[in-house]
Amino acid sequence: MHWTRMAAIAALSVAAAIPATPAGAVIGPPPAGASGALAYPTANVWVSPTSWSGDCSRGHTFTFTGQISVLLTPETVRYRWIRSDNASAPIQEVYFGLGQTTRSVSTTWLIGAPGTHSEAIEILSPTHSYSNWASFNLRCTNTPG
Repeated sequence: MHWTRMAAIAALSVAAAIPATPAGAVIGPPPAGASGALAYPTANVWVSPTSWSGDCSRGHTFTFTGQISVLLTPETVRYRWIRSDNASAPIQEVYFGLGQTTRSVSTTWLIGAPGTHSEAIEILSPTHSYSNWASFNLRCTNTPG
């Protein structure tokens, strides 16, 4: 009984010492039809520029930067970029060495279709979750000929 009580106290002490989410981490809503569970690791995504207007005949490139965070290291995270047009990139892996809790990842999207578009990170393992959706607006000034 003495060991059982000590184990329970140790488990409570460890659980209380681990924060629920890394500081500054944001988890956005999952895409339609996905699980709504807020899982760990976490990710956040930004896009640059957030809007562009001009001749779209050759398209314009938007750059997405993501930040993936973990609490415990070492860890390997499997993820992929997903887009609002339902396309997805190949699965990638990022390794977090001992003490390395945040890693940056990036991708680009060359697009010539006007409108509002977005991209996010889908974390596939060790648990399943989604980042926020980073959106941009593309306005085409040229007229189809």
